[in-house]
Amino acid sequence: MEQLIKTKTKRNNYFSYIKGWAIISIMLIHLIDWSGFILSKSNLYFKELLYPSVLFFIAISGSLVYVAYGKYDLLTATKRLFRRGGELIAVYFLYNIIKLFVFNFSREPFYNQFISQGKMNLVNILSLHSYTVPITIILTIGAFLIISPLFLYLSKTKHAKLTIGALIGVVIYFGYFSPIPGNMLTNFLYAKNNVTFPLMLWLAPFLICFYLSMIGFEKHKGKLLLLFSTITMIIGVLQFNNFSSINFSGQMYPLKLFYVFASFSFMYIVIYIFYFLEKVGRPAVNLFLSLIRLLGDTTLAIYIYHWLVIDFTLWIFYPHIGPIWLTVPLFLVIYVFFKRQKLLEYLKDYEQVL
Repeated sequence: MEQLIKTKTKRNNYFSYIKGWAIISIMLIHLIDWSGFILSKSNLYFKELLYPSVLFFIAISGSLVYVAYGKYDLLTATKRLFRRGGELIAVYFLYNIIKLFVFNFSREPFYNQFISQGKMNLVNILSLHSYTVPITIILTIGAFLIISPLFLYLSKTKHAKLTIGALIGVVIYFGYFSPIPGNMLTNFLYAKNNVTFPLMLWLAPFLICFYLSMIGFEKHKGKLLLLFSTITMIIGVLQFNNFSSINFSGQMYPLKLFYVFASFSFMYIVIYIFYFLEKVGRPAVNLFLSLIRLLGDTTLAIYIYHWLVIDFTLWIFYPHIGPIWLTVPLFLVIYVFFKRQKLLEYLKDYEQVL
């Protein structure tokens, strides 16, 4: 039991739960969009509830930087973050370049916007004016990891919480309230081209989660849910005449402040869901929690693999695009099978607690 307690102090399962929830939601969005699946009006509301998970995917990276790298000295942390961030950026460009030279893009109508503008070429991909696979979220996270040593340094200063909080305020100000001149740098930072997840806008949720880990990510869940919900309501009243007109998907590109705080409100609702599920203690529930943790702990790998599966499925079965509803779930089953030992280890954690 003592060993279990030690293990628990080293790892926060809520990060895994949120990331697992996020990757499942993101895959569902991609399956619906890329299969041409037509949703009824009621199901469209369900789909809108999936979109906050896109923010979870980036934001939780901020928490993990503080938790996973903050225990190292700054030099060691910097080396590890540079290497990890560089790997993600390399994966982004490598995947895009390989697909550029081997894939028949006429089989994916999504790319007509780039083909018609003559942007489906190496120069535009390297300059981020087009892409052959929509994984720019990987590029953004990689860039954030590379600049994260600065945040770790600030987190070790005398007034760390106040400093990081002020930095969040500065990022939000320059992201939403300050006029920005147009040039090559600002076009990149604010996505004046086709960078789907612009650094300056998505840095705010990344830093917010970094700060949340400094104060205890889930320890103050009640107060944080109230805080984020209140801010969401205030922004919603100022921004919308009718709350029924709100849709998350329309708030993401470019990123809107309402979406940021509404997503954090939803995140803490999800945290409460898993908090109560942990209390249930039944074998089926524990298996579900273990499965979510497994997916959450290997999120980036699953994200890349599921795009490979989608691409190969569309390549092989075109013009039939519905088979991705079979191949992607099949991939997940195979993935879990090969990770079954880790799944059993997670399951034993819950059994030992009982």
